[in-house]
Amino acid sequence: MLSSGKQLTASFHAELYKLIPKDHLLCKINEAVNLGFIHELVKDSYCVYYGRPANEPELLFRLVFLQILYNLSDERIIQETQVNLAYKWFVGLNPEDTLPDSSQLSRFRNHRLGASQVDDVLKRVVQQCIDQGLIKTKTIIMDATHTLAASQKQRPLDVLRDAAKRLFRTVIKRHPKLQKKLPAVPVVKSDQENAEQVMLHYLAELGEKVEAMVPDHEGALSEKLRIAKQIVEDERLLSKKGIISAIDPDARFGWKSHTKSFFGYKEHLAMTEEEIITAVVVTTGSADDGKQFPKLLAQSKENGMEITEVIADTAYSGKDNLAEMKEKQIQPVVPLNPIVHSGGLKQEGFEYNKDANFVICPAGEHSIRKAVQGSKQSGESRSLVFYFNVEKCKACPLREGCYKPESKSKTYSIRIVAEHFKEQIEFELSDTFKKRIKRRPIIEHKNAEMKRFHGMNAAKYRGLFRMRIQAYLTAFVVNVKRMVKLKTQKQPAL
Repeated sequence: MLSSGKQLTASFHAELYKLIPKDHLLCKINEAVNLGFIHELVKDSYCVYYGRPANEPELLFRLVFLQILYNLSDERIIQETQVNLAYKWFVGLNPEDTLPDSSQLSRFRNHRLGASQVDDVLKRVVQQCIDQGLIKTKTIIMDATHTLAASQKQRPLDVLRDAAKRLFRTVIKRHPKLQKKLPAVPVVKSDQENAEQVMLHYLAELGEKVEAMVPDHEGALSEKLRIAKQIVEDERLLSKKGIISAIDPDARFGWKSHTKSFFGYKEHLAMTEEEIITAVVVTTGSADDGKQFPKLLAQSKENGMEITEVIADTAYSGKDNLAEMKEKQIQPVVPLNPIVHSGGLKQEGFEYNKDANFVICPAGEHSIRKAVQGSKQSGESRSLVFYFNVEKCKACPLREGCYKPESKSKTYSIRIVAEHFKEQIEFELSDTFKKRIKRRPIIEHKNAEMKRFHGMNAAKYRGLFRMRIQAYLTAFVVNVKRMVKLKTQKQPAL
């Protein structure tokens, strides 16, 4: 049951709060941002008339805020707040008051904030920044960063085996009488030829039996059943391309570079030049950065931003993204993929003579004809293909590595730049582009801040749902920190 608001009583011990310095960070945060919105945000997740009186949502939210601000665990933030005057003052308790149990923080994050659309938390702080005149530019900068999963990657057989064991144990813990009715876990050796298929069949059978025997399942059992079903239905599991953790089935492999990979999630961010995060999209580690552009743009606008310019890296330079920006009259300060400029990999020694409109090979022979490949209607991915005399290629002393024996043709292609790229190519050469693109690295500093000081280097919880909560709350915290700094810079010097 949710009470109507704070019910604090005066305390003689509150005099101790006068010892907190007025320039303490938490004093500045309390003055900079209004956290009272949280009561309205989560009220629908509480029962109005029944149940025990719930702890004040703003109290729990402030505890979660402190937890992320100082990168502490649920248990540690309760311990620290109990003995830290500044922490206890910030959450709104008297010095002698007791704190809620640490388990309530998890319940509040998942069942109150999570159930109430945690993205609204970010929306409220962005709106407060706009209302206070802290955001003046109409530019957003986009980038993605990664977070390591809270579990280890596994082989397909281990994924199936662990998922089956976890489901089996949960069932017999909740319903001991069902143990003899459930199919026994098969003994499968790792070197067995059909080991993975046997475990896959068993997990599917076990899941069906449990659902039939316990149709009203809930809580931990529902969660284990959901994971089992997700694993069984993953067509890429056995090829080692899909789920690779029975504990965290949402986590995936991603790539930081051509040689470095990670296992976990991605956070795609949009941020103003004032370093206020306006949008967050959380995906698995394998997601494409550029495909999150429409969501980041839409979310930033929903959060109150007026956008006339987007600064981002090459990953966001796809034709669909450029087309959307052009339609909405947004200037894309986004470098195109080098392949657009160069037309892809060029075979060494071949030269295109623009005036004669033919290609000369390393042996000095020129092409005999040309053709255009690609869709005329779309005008995309079209190429000029130049053909050489195959008979000459067969007898050419430089044919090794150039002409494949018995090939019916020898060609050389030059990509035709699509119309939607021409304008952007021209803009990339301008001084304006060169100046504005230098602003992009500031979002990398924001990513580093979230990882280094606020725990975004590794997931604290498991699953995409909880990862979204962690990302949005962390973005909220760093935005509030930035609000304090911007308000300090805005105040005239005394």
